[in-house]
Amino acid sequence: MQERRLLNKLCKGHLREFLQSKKALAIPVTYLILFVSLMAIISVTYSFAVVKISVRGALLKISVAKQNMQLLDDAVRSVAWSFGASEVVYMDDCGGVFQTEPTAKTLVLNFTDNQSFYDIAFNSSVGKAFHKLEPSESDYDGLFVRGDNRAIINQSAFTVTQLYFGIGDDAKELTLCYRPSATAASIGTSNGKPLNLIRVHIINLNSSQDLMLREKFYLKVTSLNVTTATRQYEFNVSVSSLALRANFDGTLTTVWLPISSISEGALVNLEIVVCNVKIQRAEV
Repeated sequence: MQERRLLNKLCKGHLREFLQSKKALAIPVTYLILFVSLMAIISVTYSFAVVKISVRGALLKISVAKQNMQLLDDAVRSVAWSFGASEVVYMDDCGGVFQTEPTAKTLVLNFTDNQSFYDIAFNSSVGKAFHKLEPSESDYDGLFVRGDNRAIINQSAFTVTQLYFGIGDDAKELTLCYRPSATAASIGTSNGKPLNLIRVHIINLNSSQDLMLREKFYLKVTSLNVTTATRQYEFNVSVSSLALRANFDGTLTTVWLPISSISEGALVNLEIVVCNVKIQRAEV
């Protein structure tokens, strides 16, 4: 009996020590769990911050590219139609590559009454400039910063500029190019018939240098000359309007232009006025 009591006493002592040891072990285990949880929270927060910083960095670079191309467009339209005029533009670093393609953007103009005749009045490339953009999650494809997707316009309220986001051969691009604008006016009579003038203005970047530039640089924009090609059309029946169908690098748009006419017909002079603008690198 005495031995059993001693055994029970020893067992209770060991049990008490075991319970006390678990309490002692619980403190470091708790701290370890808290440490692991804290590290997990820090890791998630850091990853989220890196993603947010990356997105903001990409948006900032896109904003710089937009500003660069808007300044370039302002310079082109400022010197256009003024022989010999030039401006220098500073292009800030937006992380991508700036390029020109003088032979890009084919423009075909078809002059027609949509019934009895048609005539190809213009068929040539007019060039473009663009920024290749760094990869980003932002989806701007098809968004126009200036202008819209029409291939030709006939109202002064709209700009000839087309500045838009798109997808190039191997990257997203912010592209700058110029579509034609057309106007019509009655300017008198000739041989007893009303004489009309339809004038089409085109800004052509064909004369530009073939550029591929990175980081910060300056561009010089120069208006080289203005050329005019005139054709006359005579109609022996009354005609109220004529159409210009434009195919601008695959985009099709038709504008109808009012014509002054009598029952015996009308005369129409079609003028294609092209301003040749050169974009080149400037050494400043």
